[in-house]
Amino acid sequence: MKYDLSRQPTKGAQRTLSAFSSAMFDLLELESFETISVNEICERCDYPRATFYNYFDDKYDLVNYCWYLLATEIRVDEAPQLSPNEILVTYFDRLYQFFDHHKRQMKAILKHNQVDETLVASFTNYLKQTVRKIFRQIFAGLQLNIPAELLVTQCSATLLNLIEWIFLQDEPTTLEEAHRYLSILIGNSKKVVMPGLVQSID
Repeated sequence: MKYDLSRQPTKGAQRTLSAFSSAMFDLLELESFETISVNEICERCDYPRATFYNYFDDKYDLVNYCWYLLATEIRVDEAPQLSPNEILVTYFDRLYQFFDHHKRQMKAILKHNQVDETLVASFTNYLKQTVRKIFRQIFAGLQLNIPAELLVTQCSATLLNLIEWIFLQDEPTTLEEAHRYLSILIGNSKKVVMPGLVQSID
């Protein structure tokens, strides 16, 4: 992305970024990501192409910014403050509540963008990388009985597989039921680093 997200954006930049991201989300509810053009995006938010390219390289760059916004809404930046016992349940709950809150929008987007197509793959990959980064930070200073990266892979995959099954594959599941599934799926990982996790879920 051409715009530096590490610095505080000006009000003008905030308006512009918000306009482009909103336009992308609106268009995704109407058509597939593959058919959306930069021209459509610019027409939708009434900005010239030159302004678009001041901020983004292409529409893929913009959609990655959209995923960044969603991750911010899920409050992933707070995750490193959690203890190992809390991280799986708390982060799962954040993901569940986020997806549940955006069910209508997601259903509209999935109507035009199938789970196995570019857009959804891009979103799930972004979430995967974000969650893996969080777990690496959580497990970095701990003494483990197995390689940390293996535990990172297991924990992140478990959370995201369950979220994908419930919301992207449209398998309605209450949060209570999801907690039960999570406790079964994590199995013996609690013995490695997170004693009491299953009890905390139940």
